[in-house]
Amino acid sequence: MEMAYKHFLSPIILLLLPTLFQLAIAVAPIAKPGCQDHCGNISTPYPFGTTKDCYLDESFEIVCDEAASPPRVFIRKTNMEVLNIGDGAAVVKGPIMSSNCSGRQSGPPANLEGSPFFFSFSNLFIAVGCNIRALLTEIGPQVSGCDSTCVPYYNHTTIIFGQEINSLCSGKHCCVARAPFRMQVFNPSLETKNESQDSSGCKLTFLADQEWVAFSDINNPQVFHDREYVPVVLAWVMDYKLWKYDPKTMSCKYFLLQHSLTLAYECSCRKGYEGNPYLGCVGKVNV
Repeated sequence: MEMAYKHFLSPIILLLLPTLFQLAIAVAPIAKPGCQDHCGNISTPYPFGTTKDCYLDESFEIVCDEAASPPRVFIRKTNMEVLNIGDGAAVVKGPIMSSNCSGRQSGPPANLEGSPFFFSFSNLFIAVGCNIRALLTEIGPQVSGCDSTCVPYYNHTTIIFGQEINSLCSGKHCCVARAPFRMQVFNPSLETKNESQDSSGCKLTFLADQEWVAFSDINNPQVFHDREYVPVVLAWVMDYKLWKYDPKTMSCKYFLLQHSLTLAYECSCRKGYEGNPYLGCVGKVNV
C-alpha cells in the first residue's frame, strides 16, 4: 500500500501498519459467479459489476457502453472512463489541464469526494511548459507542486520511488512531483514562476501513471496538443461491514478515515492462497 506523506494530506490514523508501497486492494480479476466479467476487452472484477447483484455497492457500479466500438467502460460514481481494472487498481482516463494552448480546451477538474476512490500514490504530478509553477492546493493545509524553468538544469536528476531517472524531466519545460497520498481532488493551478522571464507558450499539467510517464516524451508540449487524456491510476478502500473477513486466507489492513470516521479495509489473499479476497481466497493448486 502507499506510504503516508505528512506534507501532502490531512491526517489518516493508521490502526494497523500495512506493508508499504502496495496498491490499495490486491484483487484478482474475478467477477461474482453468473456476472458479466468483461466489457469488451476490459475485465470487471468484483467489487465492480454492471448490475445490482454483481457489484459490492453503488460506488463500484460499472457502465458498459456496448454501442460504442470498441465498447467503453465507465465507473458511474466518478463518471471516469476505464482503461483497465486489476491488481487493486483501476486505470482511467485522466484530464489534462492547460493554459494558453492555441486550439486546445483545458480538461475539467476531477473530484472523487463522496466515493471510496482516490488517486494512487503511484501517479506523478507533471507540469509541461516554460517558466511555470504548478500547484495542488486542494489537499488540506499543505501545498504540493513543482517549478519548470526556461533553461535546462544540466545536472538535474529526477528521483522517483528511489530511482534516479534523468530522462523524465530535463528541468526545461517540464517538472515532476510525487502525487499526494490519498488525494481525491485534482484541480491544479498554473502560475508564472518568474515575472522577469518569458511566460508565453502552452502550459499543461496532469496526473499520470508513472509507468506511462517513463515511456513518454513529456518534455515536449506538442506531444499533448491533440491528446485528450492521460492514463491515471485510481485505488480504493472498502467498508468492512460489506464483506466477510477470513483471517486464515486473507491479509487485511484497516484505517480510520478521519474526515468520515469510517473504518476502511484493504485486503489480499495470504501466501499460498489465490483468488478475489472479497469472494473468497482458495488454496493454490500445485501442478
